[in-house]
Amino acid sequence: MPTLNSQQEKTLTAFITALGQQDDALPEGLQKQIHAIGQNLEARILELPAIAASLPNLNRAYQTALSDTQGNTSAPAATFASSTSQSDSDKQFNRAVDVLTADDPVQAAKRQRTPLGQIASNPLKRLFGRG
Repeated sequence: MPTLNSQQEKTLTAFITALGQQDDALPEGLQKQIHAIGQNLEARILELPAIAASLPNLNRAYQTALSDTQGNTSAPAATFASSTSQSDSDKQFNRAVDVLTADDPVQAAKRQRTPLGQIASNPLKRLFGRG
């Protein structure tokens, strides 16, 4: 199973959240690059911020989502130790791979928005000052 550190998880969550907020599909070249990253996500996750920076709208959404996830650093309850066969982190990783390797990552992110988006932008967390 993949082993991502907390910063990598935040990067991944912010990127998928930003993809889900896009109105239009990404240019074909970027879609191909994202698809390639998704096929080897654990090794290429550091490329996601550069992809986000290549489009102004995607970068704005990414930076906003990233700052939302950075606000959760003081919430130790966000990390679960699970004895089940697949941890929450593994499930998130697998959903992210599904989104990144989809024919249209923007549409796939919109379909996956609820499970991943809750991590970055839970209104209750914002209401109670934890995000």
